[in-house]
Amino acid sequence: MIEKRNFDEIFNSLEHRNKIPKISEFKRKDCLFLYEKLADNKIEEDHVFLSYEKAKRYNDEYHEDFSEFKESHWIFAETGRGDFWIIDLDDMESPPTVLFYDHDLEDFSPENMLNMSINILEWFELADLISQLHNPDFYDKDFRLKEHWKQKAIEEIEKIKKGLSIKSPFQLF
Repeated sequence: MIEKRNFDEIFNSLEHRNKIPKISEFKRKDCLFLYEKLADNKIEEDHVFLSYEKAKRYNDEYHEDFSEFKESHWIFAETGRGDFWIIDLDDMESPPTVLFYDHDLEDFSPENMLNMSINILEWFELADLISQLHNPDFYDKDFRLKEHWKQKAIEEIEKIKKGLSIKSPFQLF
């Protein structure tokens, strides 16, 4: 079964940390609870939420090494392919909008960021839905998603945000 779960259900199923870390650089109060509560979490291969410590290391390193990487951009998750999920700390939306960076572009400039048109909490919902597609029964003998499950996945992804099923940076279907 593929079914959109709400953020609270997903959040409660993730690995939580034992101790709240000392958080010095992350000022987004609307997302701070994620770093206070969550450890590293591999929701699925291309949706790996980073703990505060790991995210801070990544952000310090990439801001130092890439001058085009905006100071207000914050890497909060990675893929298994070397790509990143990013939020803009200056984004006035609450919670902030998610951007996707494909490492093959080799340039962290804002024009190379794909605006996913979802917020960070909806990102968790998308990641959870995609993880549900990892059921071998959903695929034919050629490892293609069966039409029924493809339509169900699109329907559920569209519940997160209209148009999201065609916006994914990955070939989902």
